Amino acid sequence: MTTRIKTTVSTVLATVLLCSINFYAVAQETACDRDPETFKLKIKVKNDTPTKVVKGFFGSNADTLNVCRGDTIEWKFNKKKFFIEFPGKTPFDEKKKSSKNGKVTTTVRSDAERGVSYKYDIGIDGGGVLDPRIIVDE
Repeated sequence: MTTRIKTTVSTVLATVLLCSINFYAVAQETACDRDPETFKLKIKVKNDTPTKVVKGFFGSNADTLNVCRGDTIEWKFNKKKFFIEFPGKTPFDEKKKSSKNGKVTTTVRSDAERGVSYKYDIGIDGGGVLDPRIIVDE
């Protein structure tokens, strides 16, 4: 009976080890092994100053947004004109874009540097500025 238990335990441990190795290999795939996505962001404002950027139905925080080359980002704020500006490097073709019809839309360049945290500003006409970040994943 003890030999049978040892064999069963060995089989279970071998199975767990193989599953762990397989999980590790899958986890090593990069975040950008997917088709380009569109991220729709909303700008939250208080007293004419942007306070945060949110995404999704439940409004999860997007003050730091991880994206991939080829992804499209759309910022939306309908109350006043606003702009998106990158004071340093930018993962987009332009460093500054102003809203049209309450939106700013742009696509991450195919040669955008990966692993870099791109600081940008969101400014509201006649109000303050918020400085979230975009990180281009590998």
